[in-house]
Amino acid sequence: MAESFNATFGCMFIAFTIDLMCYGAGMLVVLQYFRGNLWSADSSMVKLMVLSLGFLATTHIVTFIAWAYEDLINRFGDLAELDSMPRTALVQLLAIYMVSFISQVFFTSRIYYLTHNWLLAGPVGLLALTNISAGLAQTTLAGIGGTFSHLVHTEKVTSLQSASTAACDMAITVILCWIFHTKRTGIKSTDNLLDNLIILAINRGAITSLAALLNLILFVWRPEAMIFMIPLLPSCQFYVLSVVGSLNYRRNMREKSGSSHEVPLEPISGSQHNPGAVRVVRVSK
Repeated sequence: MAESFNATFGCMFIAFTIDLMCYGAGMLVVLQYFRGNLWSADSSMVKLMVLSLGFLATTHIVTFIAWAYEDLINRFGDLAELDSMPRTALVQLLAIYMVSFISQVFFTSRIYYLTHNWLLAGPVGLLALTNISAGLAQTTLAGIGGTFSHLVHTEKVTSLQSASTAACDMAITVILCWIFHTKRTGIKSTDNLLDNLIILAINRGAITSLAALLNLILFVWRPEAMIFMIPLLPSCQFYVLSVVGSLNYRRNMREKSGSSHEVPLEPISGSQHNPGAVRVVRVSK
């Protein structure tokens, strides 16, 4: 391999350490979601989505561990063999793309639910489809190449995947912030909740967008090294935290409200809605 061991598997170890810590945090929020009756009002699709995110994040971690064991134990010292890409590396990569796609589709559906405007939700959905399509293509090309040194030849499709991911996350953040801002009522308690939701939207968008942009920059800069894995691999857990964390935030809304009052926003609901009605959620302790 052209790159040094430190620039490849040293970065892999750093990425794995960060990824594993974030996985623990992600599984905590998933368990929090299913604890008590927090999930009872949600549709079966939402519950299935949370389970799918937890399953894919676990698959990502398990296959990453298997990949690390294969390279650092079974192939240790054989530098030529280390260039060969094990199938577990492809599976963990595909899991990242699937988690990011599910997350982006979820927030796209929330944008449409709150606005009923395809001009806002449509472009975001197209970016999400570009993300998963380019991700599938990149995984396929990497599997066909069969080696880490061949990754340099997937630069265009990888750049497309990273760019579309970052653009989608930034678009979701901007649109959600705009929606929350326009729903201000002048009532202090309601506006405070909306301010918190704006901060939540900015935080989730900032970390996932930054991870995608860093992945793009580092991959284009040194594709044969594994430096790009440091932001890429933990991004799987960032998406789990952003989606399930937003669902869990409803509990905090109830606890802080102290009593029943209405907020012109519904983070998630399995109930049917009337497009002509005012969309509010009653937050009650």
